[in-house]
Amino acid sequence: MNKSLLVFMILAILICGCSNNSDSADQPEPEYIGYVVQQEENRILVTHYDEQSEFIDAIWIRTKKNIALGQKVSIELDGGIETSYPAQASAKNIDIIKTEQPETSRLTQQEVIIRTLDHFNTIGLPFVKSIHYSEAKNVWTVVMLDGQSDVVEDMEFTIEG
Repeated sequence: MNKSLLVFMILAILICGCSNNSDSADQPEPEYIGYVVQQEENRILVTHYDEQSEFIDAIWIRTKKNIALGQKVSIELDGGIETSYPAQASAKNIDIIKTEQPETSRLTQQEVIIRTLDHFNTIGLPFVKSIHYSEAKNVWTVVMLDGQSDVVEDMEFTIEG
């Protein structure tokens, strides 16, 4: 009986030791959502503004996909994030988030962001803080921030829609 108990204990230890108790399979892949504010060869700069956060997120994403400036994207990251500022990472997958074009506007949200980036071309690290269309006035209002500036200052730009 002692032999069978010993064999049972050894088997139990082996089974417990070989089991995969890692929670990583249950965890979703890291995801990042923001606007494409700069493009370079094989990478895009995506920024995200969150009022609840004290930090302003910016990340260079390495990708061979052709992602257009001004698009809102959802990025599934591939591997770790290099902690420089802006951060750097590779994309496993990039989805374009479709933004609505108001019926009374001749411009899309993407076109408005591109024009705003052109207007504020001296911003070192542009962030879209907010973008709003007033149907009554037929005007887009975009509020930008510069993530590299020591002074956090809203820069507002309006475009007739």
